[in-house]
Formats: sequence, structure tokens, C-alpha cells
Amino acid sequence: MFQYCASLIFLLLAAAAPTFASPPQSDSKSPSDESPGVSYTDEISNRWQVGVRILAREKTVRNFLVTIPIPTDWPEQRVELSEEDFPAEIGSVDYRELNSGVRQMVITIPKIRAKQLIELTATYHVTTSQIVAPQNTDVFLIPKKVGKRIKEYLGVSPQISYRNAKLRKEVKKVVSEQPTPWKQVEAIYDWVRENIEFANEEPDDTLNVFRNRKGCREDSVGLFVAMCRSIKIPARIVWADQTQYAEFYLVDETDQGHWFPANVSGRREFGQLSSPKIILQKGDNIKVPEKEKRQKFCAEFVHGEGSIKPVVEFVKKRLPVTN
Repeated sequence: MFQYCASLIFLLLAAAAPTFASPPQSDSKSPSDESPGVSYTDEISNRWQVGVRILAREKTVRNFLVTIPIPTDWPEQRVELSEEDFPAEIGSVDYRELNSGVRQMVITIPKIRAKQLIELTATYHVTTSQIVAPQNTDVFLIPKKVGKRIKEYLGVSPQISYRNAKLRKEVKKVVSEQPTPWKQVEAIYDWVRENIEFANEEPDDTLNVFRNRKGCREDSVGLFVAMCRSIKIPARIVWADQTQYAEFYLVDETDQGHWFPANVSGRREFGQLSSPKIILQKGDNIKVPEKEKRQKFCAEFVHGEGSIKPVVEFVKKRLPVTN
């Protein structure tokens, strides 16, 4: 048995593709359905390609399961499948949704002969919008009660924890003199930006980042999320093309919930986003059926049977926009 979980960019050759069912649409709200909070403007068109390249070596391999995360609709993003290049050897293609709105393409391949190369891709047209902050932020409150979908953004996630007395004490100190929940979150945002030194290292646990006062970009975002959750403000990581940022959740006077972006590392953008990237996933505590433990990020996955591991390379890249 063998399995791979990686994200390597590779140029795939086109292959003849049979017809498969299109993925079901996400139940996320479109921009026009979103109640006032942030607003959206200046749409940008993108083409995004995902896929996999599998080369069998000296032995035949069998019973492949391939899962590939795919972008989906969010209030600031619309996704349409534009092209599939699937070879005849593919057994089936299905789509499934995990928690946090993560969507996957699930592919089965019964057999790959010795020295055979299997290549498949799916290309999506993705439209992203700039996010404009609300003019009046004083109306937003910390939610007193949240449903199941929001509750998962209040707990502990892989590498994201706030269960530490010193961290909690620091957060209380940071927000103590702030007049509104919005200002409290902004104070946390500024504290992370001012106190966490960038380090070109592998992602670490938020408690280590807090203690050591340094971490990579992902670490800064994770610490902001953890500090928000420590005062019962839902927050999550947004995984975008080649970057991460955060979102926090407050409710208005009618108890309507709103998500707001926070670009923790890089240009200071709080409550707004002027340079939108393709959103790959939102959330940081994903239950993946093929994994024993919950995942901070749902990556590509391959599992198959054979005495010699094949060469597996995943595709995840932006393509030029065509007229």
C-alpha cells in the first residue's frame, strides 16, 4: 500500500475525456444575497487548474483513489467548471463536500499498467471580488450564541490553540480599553502584526509562536485566529492562492452574522481586501475521510495498491485568461 499527499505544480498533457457529471453547486451565498456588512466590487476573472500526473514504474498498480480539493463559491467568489481532461482509464469521478465548505473531486482508477502515464486535469473559471469594509463598524457585536457551522470556528484546531493562561491574559490586556468588539479585534490584529517577527520556517503551534514571538505567515494568521477565539469571537484561516489571511465573525443589531477579512501579514488591510486571490479553502479543522486526524488544510491525496510506488505529481496553478 502507498499514499501521497502533496501539492506540486506540473504541466499536464491534454487527454481525451469521457463525459462526467458536473459538480453540484455550493450552498454558499452569492454576493447579491449577502446582507449588508462588507460589500463587493471590481470583479477579476481567473482560470484555475487542478489535476494529477501518475506514472507507473516497472509494475502494474491498482485500485487508485485520488482526492483533489477544488475551489467553490463564496460571497466574494464564483466558480464555474470550464473544462475536464480525463482519460478513458478513469473509473469514476464524484464530488463531495466536507465541513467548512471544503469541496473535493474524488476519482477512482482501477488499474495503471507498468510504465503507463495517467494525466488528468480540471479547469475552472473563477471570479473574485474586492471586499469593501462597512462604513459603520460600531453596530457589530460578539455573537451570544452561534449555530453548528459557526461553532467550529470557536474551538481548537490543528496547531491553533488558545488554552494557555498567559495568552488569554495578554489578549484581555490588549482588548481591555477598546470600546467596541470591532476595535477589540483590530487591537488583536495590530498586536500580532507588531509583536510577531517573520521567520522563514515550517508552520508551528500558535502557543509556540506566542511564546517565541516569531513565525511564518501562516503562523501569524493562526495566532490572530486563536486570540480572537480566546474571547469568543469566531475566526478562521482563509487559504488563497500562495497566501493565507484571516476572517473574523461578528453580528449586527439584528443578530445577522458577517465575516470580515483581516490581512494579518503584509499590507495592512483590516475589514477589507483590495487584492483578492483565488480562495482555495476556508477553515482550519477539516475532517477528511481518508485521514485519521483532522487537518488544518485539506491537501491532495492518492492511495493505491502495488509493490512499487508510482511517481505522483499534483497540479495546482493559475492559467492565463483567454478571451
